[in-house]
Amino acid sequence: MLTLQKTDPNGLIPTLRRWRRNMSLYKSGALLNPLFDLHTGGASRPVFHDIDREMPALRRIDAAYDTIRGEFDQVLAAYERLPSYHSIDTDVIHSSGRLQRDRRWSVFMLTCFGRVPQAARTLAPRTLELVRDIPGVYQAMFSILEPGKSVRAHEGPSRMYLRYHLPLRVPTVRPPHIRVKDRIHQWKERESVLFDDSWDHEVVNDSPELRAILMIDVARPMPAPLRMVAKGMATMASLHYAPRIVRTMDALVPPPPGR
Repeated sequence: MLTLQKTDPNGLIPTLRRWRRNMSLYKSGALLNPLFDLHTGGASRPVFHDIDREMPALRRIDAAYDTIRGEFDQVLAAYERLPSYHSIDTDVIHSSGRLQRDRRWSVFMLTCFGRVPQAARTLAPRTLELVRDIPGVYQAMFSILEPGKSVRAHEGPSRMYLRYHLPLRVPTVRPPHIRVKDRIHQWKERESVLFDDSWDHEVVNDSPELRAILMIDVARPMPAPLRMVAKGMATMASLHYAPRIVRTMDALVPPPPGR
């Protein structure tokens, strides 16, 4: 029996493990996408979104660029090398860890469904305050690509949110870009963008320099009944997903001594 479990890919144990992976909270969010598509437009939904029309509160983040950039620089000064995204959240290993394994897509988590790592309180308190003041924020983090690190094509799991990028450092030599569905966006420092993360997207980065953005996932504007469904999903994430992420972040990125 033990030999069968180890060698038979269709055996009970491998099958249960596949089911567990496929039904992770990260992936199970996709189960409600047909419901959200009653509002989003489904296959005809927009790729990029107008911040001023749909989420004007995010302009407060734009306006605080210098403060945010300063705290990001503090983070980089405190840590020689931040951990890879998939070491904090194993659900993203397909996009984070299966390409150019010697280079990192790293993150410094600021808030995850209402839960906050200690290092974020210590090194980026003003950014954290600004982010938490935006209605409907699910997650926020500094997202860093090491020189030459690309992110393979993937889709976000749920239509319940839109993703905001505020570029903090964009290389000028062979600058990286993001492709979302069939559109390509070239980041420029200080110029934010809002897009639908549930479309297939990838980052192509051949630059010899670091690329950094502030990344925020924020609740998609939807009618009240769908907002309630999304709120229920966010509550589940706060109870069953976020504690794991924050515990791992605190273990891998503790606050610097003396702060």
